Amino acid sequence: MKRLSDNAVRSRSGALCLAVIAATAIAACSSQSSPANGTTAPASASTTRPTTATGSATGSGTTSATRTSWLSYHATGSRQGAVAYGVPRRAPHKTWSADLGGAVRGQALVYDGRVLAATEKNRVVALNPSTGAVLWSRTVGRPLTNVTERSGCGNVDPLGITSTPVVDPATGTLYVVAEIDDGNTVHHQLVGLDATSGAIRVDVRVDPPLTGGQQAIHLLQRAALAFSGGRVIVSYGGNSGDCGNYHGWVVSVDARKPTDQKSFEVAADGEGGAIWQSGGAPAIDATGNIFVTSGNANPDPPQGGPDPKKYTESVIELDAALKPLASYKDRVAGGDEDLSTANPVLLPGGLVFAVGKTDIGFLLRASDLAQVAQIPHLCGSDPDGGPAYDAHTQKLFVPCRGGGVQVVDVAHRVRGRMLSGADGSPVVLAGTVWALDSGNDTVTGYDPATGTKVGSAAVGSDVPVFESPSALPGMMLVPTATGVTAFD
Repeated sequence: MKRLSDNAVRSRSGALCLAVIAATAIAACSSQSSPANGTTAPASASTTRPTTATGSATGSGTTSATRTSWLSYHATGSRQGAVAYGVPRRAPHKTWSADLGGAVRGQALVYDGRVLAATEKNRVVALNPSTGAVLWSRTVGRPLTNVTERSGCGNVDPLGITSTPVVDPATGTLYVVAEIDDGNTVHHQLVGLDATSGAIRVDVRVDPPLTGGQQAIHLLQRAALAFSGGRVIVSYGGNSGDCGNYHGWVVSVDARKPTDQKSFEVAADGEGGAIWQSGGAPAIDATGNIFVTSGNANPDPPQGGPDPKKYTESVIELDAALKPLASYKDRVAGGDEDLSTANPVLLPGGLVFAVGKTDIGFLLRASDLAQVAQIPHLCGSDPDGGPAYDAHTQKLFVPCRGGGVQVVDVAHRVRGRMLSGADGSPVVLAGTVWALDSGNDTVTGYDPATGTKVGSAAVGSDVPVFESPSALPGMMLVPTATGVTAFD
């Protein structure tokens, strides 16, 4: 697995009246410590709606508030990254920029009239969507610093909350996973916060059951969180450089009884098999099955493949109990050619799309992960980040680390054109494809049918790699190296 970078950004303030999401009561700010490990605080009286089997945090709820909320990475469990709302098809205008004092590497979420974000300094905040003002703030532990000295590799420092959080709208709970420095050791903590007030409801360690010399300090919780069937899904890979003895893992935590944890180990027959997905989330289907991609064994196997371990360099389908149902191996992936540089995307017609550093796009049958088609020669550089899918044109948009967004024509199973001017994970907002450029610190929109640029704007300063916008009606949210910037 490979790299992340750390950057910085300027802030600017403004105001925007949102017609669709009404202003809500402002809760008092706090920065209190978490309660003891393994606790669950009771939910508020208004949070009694049960969680559905498919996961309420897929953005597919029936209420209008849920339909205009951004509850998880790329908005829905399919990870298509497409919603009917967003910003107009023109050059966007910066509305406000919130300096949160640390890098936001995950997408900003939207729920209950609030923008929710988390930083590498383990600070979790709710922001007023009109102004960017902080409504509540909570720090959930001390992040790891001097990362390379402590772990042997890595390039995120400080290392705190790296992944995109997830919201369960049935209980109004925001979940984050923080890497916490205990002094001589580190661990990963799942914290569930009341999205309205910031009060802590869940606080529990979520390191996988490490054996055979594995240590939590060698795990990077980079992949976005997912929520399904009342459980939080947490995935792990290794730090940049693959130092130490680590395995890829998926951990599932019961939100009501957080000490009830299940796990799946990618490389139980060896080492490695990172699930990092450039920050993308596991995909969740309508039955609650979970789809992830894995990286190479550690140390790197020979080039040319296949990777020798059972579930490395693979698309893996797990049931709700994290039992493997099916897998598909990229058999030409060798060395460091991670298939886990992008998350799986669930497409219409029962298909799954996956792509990694071999530059081959795989269309698989979701029911058994049998190959339907291969689409070679994508990107020409590492495809890094979650692809987005536009249902109207039946096209996928794949971010390329060397620059550009690669179009894939799903209907005809062929590679399309390369869109210049971006390298980050795209989203489709109100019929326009938007993506960030970490080299030029810009956000650019494209017509999905023609690939024509429709507008671009400077974010203001550095944008970390792998970042992806999110949205609420009339607004686009961009994570930055010091906070969140909003555009209308």
